[in-house]
Amino acid sequence: MDDTITCLVRGPASRYPHGFVWLFAAWFAILGAIVVVIGLVANGRVSFWLDAAEITGLLLAACTAAAVLLTARRVAFRADSLGVLLGSTQQRKRPKLRQVYLPWTHIAQVGLVPRRYGVLVELVLSPAALPVHRPSLRRQAALLLGALVMPIGFGRGHPALTLPRANPPSYRVKICEISAGELRLALAQVKPDVVPVRVVNSMAALRLTTQRMRPPGPRLTWSTRQLRPGSSKRPPTTAGRA
Repeated sequence: MDDTITCLVRGPASRYPHGFVWLFAAWFAILGAIVVVIGLVANGRVSFWLDAAEITGLLLAACTAAAVLLTARRVAFRADSLGVLLGSTQQRKRPKLRQVYLPWTHIAQVGLVPRRYGVLVELVLSPAALPVHRPSLRRQAALLLGALVMPIGFGRGHPALTLPRANPPSYRVKICEISAGELRLALAQVKPDVVPVRVVNSMAALRLTTQRMRPPGPRLTWSTRQLRPGSSKRPPTTAGRA
């Protein structure tokens, strides 16, 4: 059985799309505005201290929710000898919309940057990856507006973890509870020799390394639904090292 490396991903990117966290701040701001309006309409019948206590409670609740979302951890990074699977496994009707699979043939380089929480991983895509159009800004704005109005039934769209960066085409993953050196040694056991793994000390060095290996040509956008070509085997879904 092939080894499978599983890692915890930090933050809301494995579950929510870009900008979704700001909706929580908007919801609490709306609730605070409602409290203020009720106090004004009551025309002094509601104590000022009661309004202040309610607003303070909402502010503390908003800070707590933000702290929980920004430090949440979820198993959303898996790698084996065939490729890398990004996204959390869930019992959904369309789980592929919440995940992206990258064969090693679609990865040109793996960059590792030590961070306070663990390590930032950048998976730079190769020209073999399938280019497609990313969701437009108008579509993303419509999704956030719909989620603001109907937070339960509207849906959340693609998680930010499964959407690649456009320049250069790459995925960035915040992995916690493991160091850059440990992850480099673990990836060396499953990756092919043609895919380099580089550890750099800063984000500036990572950008410089990526720019040096960027091939010339027009900028492209890249697929968020990378399927394994010519294979019916499902991506790895087991936790831990098998």
